[in-house]
Amino acid sequence: MSGLLALGVSHRTAPLALREQVALTEGRAAGVLSALVSEEPISEAAALSTCNRTELYLIATDSVEAEAAGLGVLAREAGIRPTELLGPLYSLRGAEAARHLYRVTAGLDSMIVGEAEIQGQVKRAYELALVEGATGPILNRMFRGALAAGQRARTETSVGEKGVSIPSVAVELAQRNLGDLSARQVLLIGAGETSELTARALAARGSDAVFIANRGYNRAISLAQRFGGSAVRIDELPAQLASADIVVSATNSPHHLIERSELEVIMGQREGKPLLLIDLAVPRDIDPDCREVEGVSLYDVDVVQQIVE
Repeated sequence: MSGLLALGVSHRTAPLALREQVALTEGRAAGVLSALVSEEPISEAAALSTCNRTELYLIATDSVEAEAAGLGVLAREAGIRPTELLGPLYSLRGAEAARHLYRVTAGLDSMIVGEAEIQGQVKRAYELALVEGATGPILNRMFRGALAAGQRARTETSVGEKGVSIPSVAVELAQRNLGDLSARQVLLIGAGETSELTARALAARGSDAVFIANRGYNRAISLAQRFGGSAVRIDELPAQLASADIVVSATNSPHHLIERSELEVIMGQREGKPLLLIDLAVPRDIDPDCREVEGVSLYDVDVVQQIVE
């Protein structure tokens, strides 16, 4: 695999502020793949973006030129100079790059070792690259092998036996702050896998939730039915914030869904009732300045990492 190159930043090398700048939503990832394979030395490409990492996997005839092209694409997407990425960026080649993808897919390089979400995220990244026509025989074989190995790691070893995930740690954080959650009103913003895992962790503690989705409202209804909650539309967010005790947000939105100015007005309606916000999204769904609002406690994925450690 002498033509294989992996470039990326992760929770091990970059703070949240930088990770959210280079994070690739599905729409952005498709554009990045198109830009990469249009570069002369690059024949295959795949892009993996999660709350913990953004990585490019490339097959190229010239690794030096491909690395420069990948760095340039990431910097352009982030709106920063390429030199600002040089410190946090890691570059792996050949067998080392393949080994890294296998470790990532098995959950061995995750914030929480063995967490299960990453396997689905790798699969979706590979499927997007397939749909965009960006992969070829080498990346196809490597990603399929990594997904198979990740599945074997979870079925043949004890790496994931505790069932710990970022959402489950987020719920543990809420319980540490508020005690018994069964009587608390919980709002989940988003209807993806992270919200589903959060709902499962809440259900294990006797709590249900209100689901709210800016896309995929039917998915929110489905989750609500499965976990005994209810579903509302995104335009009802202010009213839900006015009554919630806990908010866990995990969407793919490219911009903030909760701004400080809006939250200040809402907190004024709550008569001193505190609000716990947990933002698991990258890019962040909740304006970081919201932690300055009186009565608000705001935690993001980097705080979750500190709890894990």
